[in-house]
Amino acid sequence: MTRPVRIKGIAASVGIGVGPARLSSREQRALTYRRISDGEIGDEVRSFQHAVAASRDEIELAKQELIQQHGSAYAPILDVYLLMHTDALLIDAIVDEIRGDKINASWALGRVVERLKAPLLDDASSYFRERARDIDHVKEHLLRHLSGTGRGESPASHPTILVAHDLTPADAVHLLAPPTVGLVTEMGGANSHTAILARTFGVPAVVGTGPLPVVVEQDEMVIVDGFSGDVTIGAPPKEQRVAAERRDRFFSFLESERTTNAVTRDGISISVAANIELPSEVEAAIENGAEGIGLYRTEFMCLDRSEPPSEEEQVELYRTVVTAVAPKTVIFRTFDWRGDKRLQSDRLAERQHDWLKTQIRAVLRASTGGSVALMFPMVATLDELANARSLVEDCRGELEDDSARLAALPVGMMVEVPAAALLAEQFAASADFFAVGTNDLVQYTLGVDRRDHRTAGSPLDPAVLRLLDQTIVAATNTDTPCSMCGDMAADPIGLGLALGLGYRKVSVPASVVPLARAVIRNVDLATATEAARAALDCKSAKEVRDLALDRFGNELGALWRKHGIV
Repeated sequence: MTRPVRIKGIAASVGIGVGPARLSSREQRALTYRRISDGEIGDEVRSFQHAVAASRDEIELAKQELIQQHGSAYAPILDVYLLMHTDALLIDAIVDEIRGDKINASWALGRVVERLKAPLLDDASSYFRERARDIDHVKEHLLRHLSGTGRGESPASHPTILVAHDLTPADAVHLLAPPTVGLVTEMGGANSHTAILARTFGVPAVVGTGPLPVVVEQDEMVIVDGFSGDVTIGAPPKEQRVAAERRDRFFSFLESERTTNAVTRDGISISVAANIELPSEVEAAIENGAEGIGLYRTEFMCLDRSEPPSEEEQVELYRTVVTAVAPKTVIFRTFDWRGDKRLQSDRLAERQHDWLKTQIRAVLRASTGGSVALMFPMVATLDELANARSLVEDCRGELEDDSARLAALPVGMMVEVPAAALLAEQFAASADFFAVGTNDLVQYTLGVDRRDHRTAGSPLDPAVLRLLDQTIVAATNTDTPCSMCGDMAADPIGLGLALGLGYRKVSVPASVVPLARAVIRNVDLATATEAARAALDCKSAKEVRDLALDRFGNELGALWRKHGIV
């Protein structure tokens, strides 16, 4: 195919990467089936157990490398893979398959993995689908050691763009360290552990491209655009120079924006907080000047555990975050890990209900260390919100510590289904605050499948904009604090329109905080308001985007051109 070749994927880590391709040699290993005799069973089980031990040692080494480079807060990303090496549902089941069906270890491994993945892949939640990828990653490590290959790749010796079918988190620790300057993978999503590690290392990344349409040659020049999700293979020299200039300007831009204020051209202060998933991201949020944590996605602490951490473990984790961020506020979102995530206590399985109460108690106890708020996801009816608040009070009554039992804990809700937006004024009577999740709101308003990130609907769709408008109007009329914490706030165009609709609090990924502040400082609210009003009457998301580009061109055009952000 003629070069350059342009590919679209999922923007997983912001920035621009330019460099020669480095092809990962990790290929999906074909499983071979072999019947074994009674006399071979013992040897096959021992061979598998040796592979488990060697794989565990490999991941432990990667964990120590990660801790040395970035601190112990990152350890949970790899702890889950270590735990899976002792998981009876995986390891013991494979041994049982070897013994019971008299088959070779690699075939038994493949059979058990597929069985464990099936219910996860059937779930609509991206969280569970990513957990299925985690099981595949453990399978990859075990197959390596069953074949006797182990970890063969060494870190790059010069700046390169790593191109891979997939990358396990342990490999990511090993291969994404400097001087790697970009990552492209055919598999994965924006919230995969590998994507989180790319953000940790500050490596621009595009994931989930699907099968690459061309064979990438070793050292072929590649451009990775971590803003748009675009990858250019075989980029000509002129494009390389332009991309390198964008990269350098963005580095300078980030440094200069870390200490600026988010004040519009006409003098209105806007609060910019950070969305995080792991304690390890708190440092980046603080460094980038985030005004608190507007969304802490607590389900990521669970990783692949069969159940959430204990109450004591959660208290310790939450306190670490609260103390680091104090006196600014941390908003913890309760577990949000199912396709149907609404809080309907009467229909929750008993164990899930207990887990939720454990989490609420832990948040209450951690709230004594700073400013904390709690919010519930996917609230769709007034009864659900009433049940949520009642559950919080029940948990208060179970605490022995008077300071925790009496601690102030604002209780809010995500607005991410149309019903919540349509009844926002009624919800405001019971909710201490709103946080609008535009990602889910788009899904449920437009009926799109969030599992396909490349064809998902847009928050700029007029139907979505009208719900956003109705929500902020209701919040304003009732003096209910309201923030926006979905992807729309992280997009310069979307942020401009959100300000025009009336949003004065936003929460974005930690790495995007400086960019959001820069956009805000270049926006005049009178212009933004006119643009937002006009956008409500548009017929499509494309028409809205074109209108915004035109209306904001004079104010944001220089910023976009200077930094190549849009």
